Amino acid sequence: MSPASIATTSSSRSLIKSTKFYQNISQNDENEDPVAPLEIAQKSYGSLSSLTSLVGGGGDEENLAVASTSERQKMIMGVALFSTYLTVMGAKCALPSTLSIITSSNSGLQSSSDPQQLMSVVLTISTGAISLGKFLLGPIIDKFGGAFCLKVALTALMGLLGLIASTNSFRVFALSWIMVDFIFSSCWASCLNAIHHTFCEEDWASRIGLLAVAGRVGNALSFFTFAYILQWAQKLHSTTSDVNKSWRMVFWASSLMQVIPLLMLKWFDKVSFVLSDGEDQISSSNDMNRSGHSSGASIRESVMLLRGEMKKLPFWMHLISRSCLMVVASFLLFVPSYMTNGFGMNSASAARVGSLYALGSLLSVSFGAKVFSTSRTRTKLIATISLLGTLVLCSLLHVAYISGAISMTSIGGALSMFLWGLTFSIPFYIPPSMYALRHGGRKSSATIADAFDLVGFMMLAWFNGFVASRQQDILRSWLSTFAILTTCSLVSLLSLSIALVSEFE
Repeated sequence: MSPASIATTSSSRSLIKSTKFYQNISQNDENEDPVAPLEIAQKSYGSLSSLTSLVGGGGDEENLAVASTSERQKMIMGVALFSTYLTVMGAKCALPSTLSIITSSNSGLQSSSDPQQLMSVVLTISTGAISLGKFLLGPIIDKFGGAFCLKVALTALMGLLGLIASTNSFRVFALSWIMVDFIFSSCWASCLNAIHHTFCEEDWASRIGLLAVAGRVGNALSFFTFAYILQWAQKLHSTTSDVNKSWRMVFWASSLMQVIPLLMLKWFDKVSFVLSDGEDQISSSNDMNRSGHSSGASIRESVMLLRGEMKKLPFWMHLISRSCLMVVASFLLFVPSYMTNGFGMNSASAARVGSLYALGSLLSVSFGAKVFSTSRTRTKLIATISLLGTLVLCSLLHVAYISGAISMTSIGGALSMFLWGLTFSIPFYIPPSMYALRHGGRKSSATIADAFDLVGFMMLAWFNGFVASRQQDILRSWLSTFAILTTCSLVSLLSLSIALVSEFE
């Protein structure tokens, strides 16, 4: 075939494709989202670079470069989001890893009262700071874009964690940690917003799953790394009177970790600038520039869209389910203590059971997130009933064991904790996050996601305080805890099932 005939065939195909494209636009003239034609274009052509070539965006080599840059941009953002949630969740482990040192008399922090009592107050206020952040920051994230807000958050976290590592005042330490929790509250919603702006809908579930994996891996790696740092630092200062420096090294490490995602986000901006150079005609009509800064959604629009969703039954069902499962997920903090006091395990073995719990969660979101999100409603409903039904049975099993109705070995308890992590993760992470992305869009995805988490963190503050106040060395005292967990699992099963059915209808 001659080059001329090839060019003619190619032109004909482009003309047919462009005709379909403009028909799609004309059918959506009354769409209230002004970006809809552009989204149709992206679906029709596979990438914005293909559309650029149609309207005269340059030669073939330039268009290929733009297309490859777009794929490169997605890859960099994927790595940036994974590393962001990994390092942020890792930094959150700094305080639990060093709590016993910080509340001791050798911490090097000057305070006027008992450090343990003060720390109890700090933890209560910091949990409230997370709830406040969930209430306030969602519309701001939607306005300025997830990528930009992540850069601000990571920079602030670096500074605050560095301040904690260097201060000698307990008051400065307390205020800094409260601010760390306030900023931490923005990270999940910012990541969801960045996912919406960078990836197509088919990729959303897998990216949400990767965020969940990053959080669990960040927790596990940080506890291991911080234990090694503490051991090394204590050996280093064992011959001096300045033993308290060991915990400071952990916070310095937490601060420096944030450099990695910051560099990745900076690289994303650099690649985005190159892409916008090759797609000027398209990017000028987009309401979000390539570096992730939103320019079309005001705070008022985000709040108004949230108010509209609050009038719908699925919104409240997802909120109830997410909030209840947040309580279930938080039981990970108490798994080692429960296995030690309930089954007579030593500390090391009990910690490994906590790892089994996390492993179940990792496997679930790694292999099941995308399958669940792309399934039909009937399949989703069956999967939800199966997963959460198993979770309820696991919880009832421990209720029966604690009340003396059945006996259970430590191996059986460990396996049930693995199933616990395996069954709650997909219902916890995927349905509410997908709802926020689909219904919130570019204007309100972060606002809706934060609204779901607001109630959950309020419940979490009460639940953690309740469990911590129990006599954990007495097996019978765990009965009320598992009664709460069973109730939350049942409520989540019912509410998420109603949400899925309501969305289908």
